[in-house]
Amino acid sequence: MSLRTTAATRFDSFNLYRTSYKKIGDHEIEVNVLVPKDLTPGKHPMFVKWHGGGLVSTTLPSEHLAAYTRHQTAGTAAYPDWFSGFLVPFLHRNNAIAILPNYRLTPEHTGDEIIEDVADFWSWFRCSLPTYIASKDPSVSLDFSKVLVHGESAGGWCALQSILILPQHAIKACLVQYPVLCAFPTSPDETPMGEAIPSKKELAEFLAGIVPGTVVSSSIPPARCWLATMLRAYRRWGEFFGTEKHLMPDTRIEDAEFFVPTYIIHGEDDSVVPVKWSHEFVEKARKKFPDTRFELVTPRGDHGFDGAVYEEDAVWLEEVLRGVEKDWLA
Repeated sequence: MSLRTTAATRFDSFNLYRTSYKKIGDHEIEVNVLVPKDLTPGKHPMFVKWHGGGLVSTTLPSEHLAAYTRHQTAGTAAYPDWFSGFLVPFLHRNNAIAILPNYRLTPEHTGDEIIEDVADFWSWFRCSLPTYIASKDPSVSLDFSKVLVHGESAGGWCALQSILILPQHAIKACLVQYPVLCAFPTSPDETPMGEAIPSKKELAEFLAGIVPGTVVSSSIPPARCWLATMLRAYRRWGEFFGTEKHLMPDTRIEDAEFFVPTYIIHGEDDSVVPVKWSHEFVEKARKKFPDTRFELVTPRGDHGFDGAVYEEDAVWLEEVLRGVEKDWLA
């Protein structure tokens, strides 16, 4: 069986289990568990992957959607197109179990509510996941001393927030791809991924249609592909998400007492999340935590460029993943 996959075959070598880690009224927030089919009995490291999607959700009626499917906004945890191909052989060779949670999304929900979901997921992870795994395969156990947190784009925000809200040693290492680190400014005249941003009128029409009290924790792309960009471009982001210091990793890290070894992959040509914000974050993190490893690699490529890149194709990726493995599994 080849571990070089397409989106259609991304999860073929895993047993995929779906459950929930939290319930709000009648709404269950889903979490997915990927267990390699060739996993041997014993204790195994864990890989927690937060999905991207701009921290937003649901359907935006726009003629622009088809052209912008790869813009990582909206999202759901087990969407295979946003599960980078190189993660499949990476998980298999490390005999790792992957856990993929959903979380509530803006503008129906605030940044504080999303952080609440991140914290509640980690409580479920510690308290309930072992029993759930045992119900699926009693021969498999979890090594809580070897937890790697991962996320791409908005998922990088969730991954870094996880480090910042959990106690020391809960997470061993972090790997993120083109992470959202701040509420970076966007101009209505910009052309992310080569496409024009839809009009202010479209955003207003969408926001006017939100039903108060609706709980949203997943969205299948290309639904609402432009919403996060529009909220920033038309200066509505803070109104829904919030503006407090703790809501963004680049400012929350200023009050952190520790961090974990962190590896960032960010395309040099990213037109959705500019790479300059990763450079600034790493510079700030290295000054605050000089004894902690912070690595940033910036190959050529736009947002999501690495979805079909494998280690045998890119020396930089092989080097990054070998470093991650050392810090994760040591």
